[in-house]
Amino acid sequence: MSGRGGRGRFRRASRFEDNFGSRNISNKNPPSRHLWVGNLSHATLEHDLSHYFLQFGELESVAFQPGRSYAFINFKREEDAFVAINALQGFSIAGNPLRIEFTKAVSPAHPQLPFIMSVTFLGTLSFSLKYCVIRVCVYLCILLHS
Repeated sequence: MSGRGGRGRFRRASRFEDNFGSRNISNKNPPSRHLWVGNLSHATLEHDLSHYFLQFGELESVAFQPGRSYAFINFKREEDAFVAINALQGFSIAGNPLRIEFTKAVSPAHPQLPFIMSVTFLGTLSFSLKYCVIRVCVYLCILLHS
């Protein structure tokens, strides 16, 4: 899908465009229950995104922040994630073709942070309040592990 760029220049097709037509999944990560979904329109809502993925199986979680161009979808079963990525790769939502990849599962050595430490939650707080929340969480972790 190479085309003419602006001002008479030719532009090279991106890796996404090269793989879009054949729906290839060019991903270094092995299949898993966890999907990264990119190229989302800023107008996309979590409810709308979830609706498309729920057609393929039960979701464990959806990590989505409005205004971002990506989200993380976690299925309960790996097979459902595999079917969803094959069916929805390149599917257009709000005018943007989805780009979907498998993501690595969280390793036991690096457990997920509790919600209170998430970027979504902390992003809504002032700097001084963030500092206090982080200190309390670190203190609680020390207490729990001693």
